[in-house]
Formats: sequence, C-alpha cells, structure tokens
Amino acid sequence: MRNLASSNRGHEESAALVGQLPPLPSPWSIRELCDRLAAQRQRELLLHPMTLSALPLGLWYFDGKRDHIIFRAEATGYHRDHIILHEICHMLARHNHILRRGFGQRKGGVEGSLAASLGHAVNNPFTDYQERLAEDFATQVLKQVHQIASASVSDFERRAANIFGGVKF
Repeated sequence: MRNLASSNRGHEESAALVGQLPPLPSPWSIRELCDRLAAQRQRELLLHPMTLSALPLGLWYFDGKRDHIIFRAEATGYHRDHIILHEICHMLARHNHILRRGFGQRKGGVEGSLAASLGHAVNNPFTDYQERLAEDFATQVLKQVHQIASASVSDFERRAANIFGGVKF
C-alpha cells in the first residue's frame, strides 16, 4: 500500500510540475519549449548535445546565470525529447544540489562545469523517487504532445500513416 501512496503522490507532483510549463508548442519542438520555458523563468536554458561515454543519458546544471541541459548527441527524436524533459523536471523540482550550492559556477566554461557536475552527480545520485518523478513528468508531457498532434490530424491522414508507415497517431 505504501508504494501505491508514493506512486499517487509522485504522479500528482509530476502533474503539478507539468502545470508549470508554458503552453506546449504545436507543431511540437523541444527547442521551442525550452525557449518558452527560459523566457518564462527569465533565465537562459542552453541545450548541449555531447558525445561522452561517461555521460549519463542527460544532465542538468545551473552555472549561476544559465541552466544547461547536456544530453547524448546520438539521442534523437522521441528519445532525445524524453531525456531533455526528464532533466527539465529535475530543474523545475530543484532536485539538483548543485543549484543550491552554486556548484556549477566554475572556470572553464561548459567543459569545466560539466566535469564538476558529473563528479557531483556520481557522488550524489538522485533518489529513486526523484528519478521516477522525472520519468513520469517526461511521459506526461509527451502524452500531451501526442494528444495535440493527434487532434490536428484528420482521420484520412491517420489511416494513411497506418497503411503507408510513418508517424503513428
């Protein structure tokens, strides 16, 4: 019963965090959402695709002036969007201890802050609850995106996509 209560609390918390987002762009664009979120928060949000084998799928950190989301460069489409949304949840929920300590304020630009942030992330992993919350948040946003996209597609377009392939609605 305890897991169910925790699950319900997590779903409610992630829904509240989704409610903090600006209107979702249509057509969908993760970059446009990040631009809107940055404008809403009055703080720049930079996306950094990187190829680093030591990098977890994604990482968010605050350098004292800007938010940074680093994600694996090879991630594309839905997977990339899910990773970025997952990190946005950590940002909105203030899960990152680096934010409170100003830990990301390092010399050496993104690379210096990234090295410090990776070291901190390895030594201070998010809790299981925080990770489940971020996963639920990303899934909820992408479900809303799918509903928006589905509503704007005609029945004919939906059937054609099912017959000929492509995006499933």
